[in-house]
Amino acid sequence: MPDGAVFQPDSLLGTVIAGRYRLSAHLASGGMAAVYAAEDTRDRREVAIKVLRPDLARSPDVVRRFLCEGAIAGMIEHENVVRVLDQGGDDEGPYFIVMELLEGEGLFDRLRRQGALPPSETVAILVQVCTGLEAAHREGVIHRDLKPENIFLHGRRGIPPVVKILDFGVASAANAETGDAGFVVGTPEYLSPEQAFGQAVDARADIYSVGVMAWRMLIGRTPFTAESPDSMIRKQAREPVPPLTEARPDLAAHPDLVAAVARACAKNPDDRPASAEGLAEDLARTMGHLTHLPAPAPLPTFRSSPPVNELASLPAPLPPAPAPPASVDRGRGLRRAAVVVLALGFVVAGAAVYLLRSAAPGR
Repeated sequence: MPDGAVFQPDSLLGTVIAGRYRLSAHLASGGMAAVYAAEDTRDRREVAIKVLRPDLARSPDVVRRFLCEGAIAGMIEHENVVRVLDQGGDDEGPYFIVMELLEGEGLFDRLRRQGALPPSETVAILVQVCTGLEAAHREGVIHRDLKPENIFLHGRRGIPPVVKILDFGVASAANAETGDAGFVVGTPEYLSPEQAFGQAVDARADIYSVGVMAWRMLIGRTPFTAESPDSMIRKQAREPVPPLTEARPDLAAHPDLVAAVARACAKNPDDRPASAEGLAEDLARTMGHLTHLPAPAPLPTFRSSPPVNELASLPAPLPPAPAPPASVDRGRGLRRAAVVVLALGFVVAGAAVYLLRSAAPGR
């Protein structure tokens, strides 16, 4: 690709990648990658394929991070985690990640369509999220960017959907070098206090994000509002998450659910459930272990992804604070592929993910 040339995603249509994947439809683009519907000509199946922009493939760090995403996601084999089928590339061809093709509706889209969800539907979705998270955590993988945009309700009409966790672009793994030591990683509205402080995280950081997602699903908005990402990060670091009943008094009829979400949103990691499995059990118990997940809306409309911000010019992380007290047949295929990429995050960092340089000592 010539220097200064603007990448045109449609220019790759018809290209066969790795001698196997024929790109059939451009679905969406972000700052670092484009996502396509493709035919696996060897296995005769439809797949989704994320292709790194050729102009960015000159950066070894970008390439390493891109391939790290596929490698980390590929470590997890669970029905509640999107399957990575293949990845590769070299200087002679584009770098790519091949994923299963999903059909259904993103959680973000469902929330945009419905607003707040009923408690039973919220619990049904989050129990599956926690089940997939538990599988990831047992492989040493911390997602670090859980949010509705990265949750997908996979299933055809008339079939109970399966919840899928997407986009491991900023995930950390025990045996993978992500190269973001000293950075704050995550989406401000959902990141844990540990992430806001730029500290090392464990599985309990993901549990906090699930708690904030629960708040968003039950109330129709996130717990905090702020004028800037920096202000949001500071609130996540310092301010307690308000009780659900403060925003929605009728939830007092579900005291166990209110308490379970409050525990997940605790500022002190030691006050949260110790595992995603434990949170799943807590949530299921609030509904008597009887949860029903409605089918996805038929043929959801494609929407553009929010803009990608690979490196936000924001202030550095906050200094640590004392721990708070305990308290495509073508027509069909295009629709199917479009919905999966809405939440895939298109690039290594994902949409609206902020990486901030750590503060100088003593700041």
